[in-house]
Amino acid sequence: MYDLIFRNARIADGLGNPLVDGDLAVVDGKVAAIGTISDPAIEELDAQGLVLAPGAVDLHTHYDAQLTWDQTASPAGAVGVTTVVIGNCGFGIAPAPPDKRATILANLAEVEGMALSSLEAGVEWGFETFGEYLGFLRQKGVYPNVAVLASHTVMRTAVMGDAGSERLATPCELDAMLVLFREAMDAGAIGLGSSTNENHRGAGGIPIASRLANDDEFRAFAKVLSNYDHGVFMMTCGEHHGIPFMEEMSQLSGKASFYAPLFHYAHQPQRAAGIMRAAEVARTRGVPVYAQGSCQPLSLSFTLDHAYILKAMSPWPATEDRDELRCILSDPSFRAAFRETLAKPDRQHIFKGRWDWVPVATTVLPKNAGLAGRTIADIAAERRADPLDVFLDLGLEEDFGTKYTLFMLNMDEDGVAELLVNDGTLISLSDAGAHNAMLCDAGYAMYLLGHWVRNRGLFDLPTAIRKVTSDPADAYGIMDRGRLTPGAWADMILFDPEVIRITNMEQHFDLPAGGERLLRRAPGLHGTRVNGVRVFDGENYLSVQAPGHVLTEFSASRPQLGMPVSR
Repeated sequence: MYDLIFRNARIADGLGNPLVDGDLAVVDGKVAAIGTISDPAIEELDAQGLVLAPGAVDLHTHYDAQLTWDQTASPAGAVGVTTVVIGNCGFGIAPAPPDKRATILANLAEVEGMALSSLEAGVEWGFETFGEYLGFLRQKGVYPNVAVLASHTVMRTAVMGDAGSERLATPCELDAMLVLFREAMDAGAIGLGSSTNENHRGAGGIPIASRLANDDEFRAFAKVLSNYDHGVFMMTCGEHHGIPFMEEMSQLSGKASFYAPLFHYAHQPQRAAGIMRAAEVARTRGVPVYAQGSCQPLSLSFTLDHAYILKAMSPWPATEDRDELRCILSDPSFRAAFRETLAKPDRQHIFKGRWDWVPVATTVLPKNAGLAGRTIADIAAERRADPLDVFLDLGLEEDFGTKYTLFMLNMDEDGVAELLVNDGTLISLSDAGAHNAMLCDAGYAMYLLGHWVRNRGLFDLPTAIRKVTSDPADAYGIMDRGRLTPGAWADMILFDPEVIRITNMEQHFDLPAGGERLLRRAPGLHGTRVNGVRVFDGENYLSVQAPGHVLTEFSASRPQLGMPVSR
């Protein structure tokens, strides 16, 4: 007898093959049979013609801290995600020597836009080493499956303290970091995460530690990675590293490298396409280099005292003290200098003064209620005022309570479509768990199925499902996931393809210490199962024994992505 049977489903295998009408049976958390099944099950469900598909595999999340207080990794299951990779960009919370924990949290709060008060109130330090962190997650229990990257910046901080963000490592310090990396790989890390992106700054606005590493330090890590059968290298790149460097890392390590982020830039329309093509050329030479891209417009919501995306732009002040900010932002000389910054061509800064891409999200004063939803450009034109003045004056008038949304990247859909159809672009890059009060892109897979499949017709449904399930799983060596085939783990979502979509962001204050975050819902998603266990019923998370696995064993193979596989 089977544990579970879904009957009358349209079954997507996650490999790109056509959907099959029939039944799917589960035993011991794995897919046992597909087709017309006459045998009974303990639990039988009528899918009523809805699509039963693998859950999404989200390669780029930041749930590292959240998972210590939230088993569900909300909103993962509520938006169809069943497997997550954490430790991205080199930001994690292990290893965590007690005397370095405050620094680790302060840097994480700044670079990933998290409330420090929530981190300090929420993180449970039931571990010190990387292996102990994995054991802690396993003991606590997780709803999604979790794979963990060893975090470059955290290892640097553990060895060098604050000096890790100030200078190169000495040979002895590098040796100590490599010992920590070996310990992490031996414990079950999926690979190494790092960043050299110029916008990545830690507490006090100083560069995060991995930005102080030279190329020889990266090469040393790659050589350690070469000693293991499994492993990946992911890096959030800035202006100084691109596909040639990622290709070198793959050649040294013998492992796949993943470039992030791949977004379409309106002011550099050929930039992302050039990165995509360079990675494609590397793969034609047999070097497994991929890019992590997004299928959604990238936006951030913020107030003037937490203007994360503007802090990297001189002369924007690093302080969040409101009295200091009021003085600086009111100063005409500051405004003149910031206008000059916006007018200068600068590849590393995302915001270019497109005030038509900056709507007012929420206001505080009743007299300003009518401004919500309108762009700064529109308001400035109506008032015959300078947009920067309108932007700053409104926020100051409302005592920093005005929330703005900044649409930055992926605004040209034709340019985005060119990136998405390339099978070297792994659709992910949700940043889920980070920038909680600024964005919520965790529902990217639901957006893909609704917008790009149903509304735009860029993909057929089986192809789109493959792009967010088996492709990312196979590229990272995550075994028996991202597919519904006999013997694979039963990570599944049930959804209505005619309804599936993602809602606008909704404000919540449910993080530790009352911290704010933005969430989205996925109408049309009827349920999410991890290893056969239902964790989300379409409306709510369920109180179940956490069914997710902390993943520590991975495949060494690197299959060719994008080719449907016959069952």
